[in-house]
Amino acid sequence: MQELLSLEHFREVKSKGHGYIAITDKNLPKNCIHHTSCYEVKERYFNQKVITSNRKNGSYYYTEEPMLAIDKFEKMEKCQKCF
Repeated sequence: MQELLSLEHFREVKSKGHGYIAITDKNLPKNCIHHTSCYEVKERYFNQKVITSNRKNGSYYYTEEPMLAIDKFEKMEKCQKCF
């Protein structure tokens, strides 16, 4: 599992079209893991959480195996729209 720390890395992962992005957020009741192609995973959200807010409330992670993120992070659930 790799933490996504730059917009370039985020774009690279999204453009591959395979794998999963886990999004953590301290202020939400649940965290979500999405297919990289999920329309809910947007560059502007990444930019706000990771770049602008400097990961203060959460982070983005790339993984090829969704269960890694589900096992690692509390409250992690599969996105109901893309799974």
